[in-house]
Amino acid sequence: MIVRTALVVVCLAAAVVQAQNPPARQAPPWTPPDPMNLQVFPKDIAKRELIQRMKGFTGALGVRCEFCHVGQGDDLAAFDFASDEKREKRNARLMLKMTADINMRLADIPEPRPAGTPAVTCYTCHRGEKKPQIERPQ
Repeated sequence: MIVRTALVVVCLAAAVVQAQNPPARQAPPWTPPDPMNLQVFPKDIAKRELIQRMKGFTGALGVRCEFCHVGQGDDLAAFDFASDEKREKRNARLMLKMTADINMRLADIPEPRPAGTPAVTCYTCHRGEKKPQIERPQ
């Protein structure tokens, strides 16, 4: 009986302490905005696919979102993803068009070609660097 009474007292004490010190509320997870100002990607691209493509760019260039988009730090809710203010974003669009054009032209290379479908990506030149290290002919 004493053990049971002690257990009830401990539980009540814990409830009182928890009521006085409620757990900190966590911010709800960030929800990306609907894609806006798309000029290279299809207008109906799914958010998930667009985010995966953006993650691919960050890996290929070794950068974070603020390299091309207006904003800083980890609070993506404060970013202006639609803005064209940054030169790097405008350059990225040109580079995307260039790689798409190259990849379409690869199909024109006469046989014999290696097996599979070769493709040029951002990583082909950048290799994890903001500015690709391209060897110039001498």
